[in-house]
Amino acid sequence: MSGPVVEEPGSSPRFSWWIWLYLLLVTLIFSCGMLVRTVGASTDLSSLSSDNNAAVYDRHGLQLGLFHPETNMVPVTLETMAPILIDAVLVSLDPDYLAADRIGVWPLVRPVLTGDFANDPASITQLYLRLEDRTPNSRRMALQEASKVIHLERTYPREALLEQYLSRVPLGRNAFGVEAASISWFGVSSRDLEIGQAAYLAAQMAKTDLAPNPGNSALTILTRLYEAGMVTEEEYLHHRKILSDGLRFSDIPETDINPAVSGVGLMPALERIYDELSDHYGRELVIKGDFAVVSTVDLELQLRIAEIADEVAESSLSRQVAVVILDDRNQLRASYSTGGFSVEDIQLGSSRDVGWSSDLIEHGLFSETAEVSLVQLAELHSVLARKGIKFRTHAVLETFDTSGEQVDRFSHEEIQIFDSQKISELSKQLDDLSTIDKKIGPSEGQIRVQGKKGFDVEEGMAWYGGTSRRFGVALWVSDSPGQPTEKFVGVDRVAGRIFSELHRDD
Repeated sequence: MSGPVVEEPGSSPRFSWWIWLYLLLVTLIFSCGMLVRTVGASTDLSSLSSDNNAAVYDRHGLQLGLFHPETNMVPVTLETMAPILIDAVLVSLDPDYLAADRIGVWPLVRPVLTGDFANDPASITQLYLRLEDRTPNSRRMALQEASKVIHLERTYPREALLEQYLSRVPLGRNAFGVEAASISWFGVSSRDLEIGQAAYLAAQMAKTDLAPNPGNSALTILTRLYEAGMVTEEEYLHHRKILSDGLRFSDIPETDINPAVSGVGLMPALERIYDELSDHYGRELVIKGDFAVVSTVDLELQLRIAEIADEVAESSLSRQVAVVILDDRNQLRASYSTGGFSVEDIQLGSSRDVGWSSDLIEHGLFSETAEVSLVQLAELHSVLARKGIKFRTHAVLETFDTSGEQVDRFSHEEIQIFDSQKISELSKQLDDLSTIDKKIGPSEGQIRVQGKKGFDVEEGMAWYGGTSRRFGVALWVSDSPGQPTEKFVGVDRVAGRIFSELHRDD
């Protein structure tokens, strides 16, 4: 009879499990320590300042307009905020935040172990970090966030962290921080907020994807304030009725863009500049506006083109005129329409109706199915003049910070190169433009302009696209539908006036 089998300690699954757990904990603690010393130590509180309106200038330094002239961010201290606002924020987001005097390490480490990054309640310090870093979506990011939280809470009092958060948190209406939000929503400073208004702003914080309690409504927060003894029963009932009936809000500004010069059609160009900046920097930076913009637009040229277009439009009650001017690198120099609408929205018709050759579609210069816009017509003639090189159309030259230091310079960008021989063949099909003053023409000593005009009698519109060695122009004239063809013959004369103006100093 054999004796019992003695299991070696090293082969016990239970023993191995404890060893692995121990090693994991040691590694985790070591990693946290290293991250606190490296990633955490590199984290500091942001320097806050009131927002500056983003000013837009033309290429010669003349102001074109302002973006978001309303108040978007004003840093404030806890002492200058209404105490009820601070109470409302705390009961909504993190009731024990100021009461706790030690760092809660386990809530920070738990997402690293569980992989659950969105459902764990976040502290206000975490919410502050997530204003820039967003919610972690990996264990590594959660560990980095934990290290930053530990460093910040070791370095600064929580009151300072709460103050930073309340000065930067987005609260709708393009407002960042409670002071700007109080002004935008209610027309008062954060020090003068009433109880219901404070509960409403706290609810706006809780609705974001960064906060832990998206279900918190203003009524819920008001109830919690009452249950915590922070408001009296009379105040609770009074403001509950106000919230139930609906708060009164201040009017929203009609537009985010204020042109510096009215009546010359700057809005389409400013809208394009706004979109380009938003795509490059993000809309939040454009809203806060801590930079200045030098655009490709030439304000003096814009004024002259507007004068020509208005004069042409005044010759008929139903007539509208629009012009787009690009330079030899597709920088937008001027764009104007008499109807007050954007030149970006003007569609001329199908590529087969607008194009003078099927080769335009075959060579990829036009889409067979899409309509051709006025801007695309200018871009087409720019490609023909540049021997097949297509540049990206843009309206921003440079950006500068508030100290005057250059942030970025936007150079021309080649996005496509077409076969030069095919482009040459298409260019030979263009017509020479001549003007009465003999400045524009095909002869020696004249400025040569080549282009094509077209018209759609049923829609009552005509167009001209052409280019010189320096500029590409697209012109659109809309009149009453069904007009005879001879009504549209003058579109090339208008184009001649525009090119003469473009080259008047040559």
